[in-house]
Amino acid sequence: MSLKRFAAPAFWPIEKKTKKFIVKPRPGSHRKSKCIPLGLVIRDMLKYAMTMKEANLILNSGSVRVDGVVRRDKGFGVGLMDVVTIGDESYRVLPGRKGLYLSKIGKDESNTKLLKISDKRVIKKGKFQLSMHDGRNIVADGTYRTNDTLVFDVAQKKIRDTIKLEKGCTSLITGGKNIGTVATVEEIIITQNSMPNQVVIDINGRKIMLPRDYVFAVGKDKPAIKIGETR
Repeated sequence: MSLKRFAAPAFWPIEKKTKKFIVKPRPGSHRKSKCIPLGLVIRDMLKYAMTMKEANLILNSGSVRVDGVVRRDKGFGVGLMDVVTIGDESYRVLPGRKGLYLSKIGKDESNTKLLKISDKRVIKKGKFQLSMHDGRNIVADGTYRTNDTLVFDVAQKKIRDTIKLEKGCTSLITGGKNIGTVATVEEIIITQNSMPNQVVIDINGRKIMLPRDYVFAVGKDKPAIKIGETR
């Protein structure tokens, strides 16, 4: 399936006035408005291919993995915190001022993914289903809270650590004017009405209030992963 170029999200790295259509992301782990089709990642972002035909050849070779799983679909959507591996090189999808971008990471980080808990439901006594920001579901005990972050090993499929969204933690802003900024959480404000819960963050001495959904805990004293707009 295709999408008209002018209707594509503004952060996609494509020219608007060339061909009429572009690859459309398929329904999957991330919302269509918050992901990039894998074909565009290979061709337009990483420049491994000049054309979509060449990108398809790379995909069909089985050398492209997302979070350790081989993906061959050019429309597969990659989004926040996904790890894209092509051959021996790995990249993490992170938010920046112009939208999502790819940050190159070392082999030691390629199996580590941060997962934000978006929902939590009881499935039986003592067991809960944790719904993650990337559509993944994990069964765990009741010690985990919504909006906390799991440090997850995608190769072994197990939780290594938990980063609580609380005062003093290091966070990554994923929406709004300060998107892509690393900040310290100063206060969490739970509203008693229809307004969204808020988080007060500190960015180099500036106190800013943001919706809690914009704040992604990434570390206790410092980020647990490499974060920075170095390509």
